Amino acid sequence: MIGVLLMSHGRMAEGMLDACKLFFGDDVPNIKALSLLPQDNPELFDERIKEAIAELDDGSGVVAMVDLFGGTPSNRSMFILNDRLQVITGMNLTILLELMGRRLSAEDISEINIDELVQVGQNGIMSLNKLVKEAM
Repeated sequence: MIGVLLMSHGRMAEGMLDACKLFFGDDVPNIKALSLLPQDNPELFDERIKEAIAELDDGSGVVAMVDLFGGTPSNRSMFILNDRLQVITGMNLTILLELMGRRLSAEDISEINIDELVQVGQNGIMSLNKLVKEAM
C-alpha cells in the first residue's frame, strides 16, 4: 500500500493523522506523522524522514505532505526527492482525505495523480462568508 508521510512544524502532522482516523478508523495502515519541534536539529530531521520513508515504502512508493513550502520539512525533503517519493506542500485535510481514498484502489504511486490532489486541495479553500452572501 502506498505510504503516507505527514510532516509539519509543531504537532500539526499529528493532528492531521488524528483527524484522518475519524474518517478511516483508528488502525489506519501505512501512515506516519513527523513533527519538527523547536528543540529538533534540522539535519537530524533528515534521518527521521529517511527512516519514516524506509518504514512506509513497501515498494509502492510514498506520498509526503508538508505543512509549508519553504519550511524545514519541505526543504529537507528536497534532498531526497525521487520517483518513489512525491511531496505535496500546503498540507490540508481535504488533500489528505482524497489521497487516503485514492490509495485504496492504487497499487503504485505512479497511479496517483499528484496534480489532481493539489487541485482538490485548492478547490477546498474558500470563503464561507462569501459563499453564504452569494447564496442569499
